[in-house]
Amino acid sequence: MIQVYTGDGKGKTTAAFGLAMRAAGQGMKVRIIQFMKGSTYTGELSAAERLGIEVFQFGRTCPHAAVIRSGFMECQQCRQCWIGLEDATELDQRKIRMAWELALATAGSQEHQILVLDEIMGAMARKLVAEQELLDYMDSYPHDRELVLTGRNAPLQVIRRAGLVSEIKKVKHPYDEGIASRRGIEY
Repeated sequence: MIQVYTGDGKGKTTAAFGLAMRAAGQGMKVRIIQFMKGSTYTGELSAAERLGIEVFQFGRTCPHAAVIRSGFMECQQCRQCWIGLEDATELDQRKIRMAWELALATAGSQEHQILVLDEIMGAMARKLVAEQELLDYMDSYPHDRELVLTGRNAPLQVIRRAGLVSEIKKVKHPYDEGIASRRGIEY
């Protein structure tokens, strides 16, 4: 089945990682490819590693990741790890193509029962992956394996092709009140 987690609310990646952890607990082989997310300090990466879930990140690296990971510093909200709509560099574009090539190779192999393409919708919004490429990928993805797609603003054609779609809607968020991200909750 193809699953989509979309919407403007917090929890799309968290839902995908939860599914990955559940599957790993049942002995399934899981691969997560993160588009536009670089080497960071998030708790889900540490948990995934412990469970044998493969996570490949293709984004910008937090310049403070090592110090934050060690617990000496909190996230500074510097956004140096973020790729905005207008500022995707040539290197960002190359990394996204690498992620896409890995997604294609993963679909062609028989190694993984579950593949998560985290933030694929964001890569499409920034024109780093063409919508038609993803639609063709979805149409040809092996039916005996699970494909999970995340990111805001899933296009209607993606939603129509999916077997499960969850829209995570923001009703209220601590960021709106000036509360910074918190260890173990947002990262």
